[in-house]
Amino acid sequence: MIRILIVEDEIIIGLDLAEQLTEAGFIVVGIATTANQGLDMLRREGCDAAVLDVNLGDHTSQPVAEQLKVDQVPFVVLTGYTTGQAPEAYNSAPMLPKPIRMDQLLAELRKCTKAGSSGAATPEI
Repeated sequence: MIRILIVEDEIIIGLDLAEQLTEAGFIVVGIATTANQGLDMLRREGCDAAVLDVNLGDHTSQPVAEQLKVDQVPFVVLTGYTTGQAPEAYNSAPMLPKPIRMDQLLAELRKCTKAGSSGAATPEI
């Protein structure tokens, strides 16, 4: 099973993402609401892929994105930014706009982790 780290400052969105990813067959190793929590979870738990919200209140998830790149762990970015607006650390990752369409997120996670099973489309969250 594929282990996913979620970095999202809105805990309700993070919990909803975790529930839907679990229902889709992924294992959620944790939900971090700050970059420091994300880095700590990454060190303690590791992951096969991550879902990163760019803006985390008064800071960004950029340190997590940079560490994931060093570790060669794929990630998907959730943001209101366009590709040209986001910091460079995110440019090589798939970027999905908010509100999140779960079918798109699942497709990107499956693509980057090569988990080819298909899932039903789900509503925006």
